[in-house]
Amino acid sequence: MLKRFASIIVAATLAFSGLAFTTSEQAEASTGTFAYSKVNGLNIRTSASLNSSVVAKMDKGQRYTYLGKVGSFYKINYKGTHRYISASSTYTYLKAATTSTVTTSSTSTASSARSKLVAESKKYLGVPYRFGGTTTAGFDCSGYTGHVYKKAINKSIPRDSRSQYANSKKVSKSAIQAGDLVFFSHNGSTIQHVGMALSKTQMINSETGGVKYASFTS
Repeated sequence: MLKRFASIIVAATLAFSGLAFTTSEQAEASTGTFAYSKVNGLNIRTSASLNSSVVAKMDKGQRYTYLGKVGSFYKINYKGTHRYISASSTYTYLKAATTSTVTTSSTSTASSARSKLVAESKKYLGVPYRFGGTTTAGFDCSGYTGHVYKKAINKSIPRDSRSQYANSKKVSKSAIQAGDLVFFSHNGSTIQHVGMALSKTQMINSETGGVKYASFTS
């Protein structure tokens, strides 16, 4: 880990693909619209095509958050991942929920994920730093954050810090929450290090000396 950094760049980890919505999807989801199945055994597919793989089934009355229409399919949030179901009125229908219901559900889910990330991150305090390391035998910075995400919320994120940064939603430092990733740049452009925020000023990361607590400016 470099000792000094010219800038701090923050990205909200819960915005990694498959974990949360894009900006346009957040606007759609905030309306509280759900896609319901009218039948038992409705196919949930990986893409908006009848040729795509079926990953699960929906039963009558079951619902998932509606994220928009793609051709003849509804895009839904299925267990944190974008999936697709038929938009035919024979099989499905849309219904808006109350704002309070959606807000409570969304807040609860995000809070739970963040709590799990923080708890998991602290299990590895003292694990030595190892260049290229991704296991408890030794972590490098991104190997550590990737391991925590996988173990805490079963989310696979890119292997290196630059890719993690490229595939995340950027937020301001004032918006940092526990569980967010904090990225560091020595030259103001290329990412060289990543840690996980515990507060608006403190993080936990794998650096020289191993997994430890640190401030954003240490």
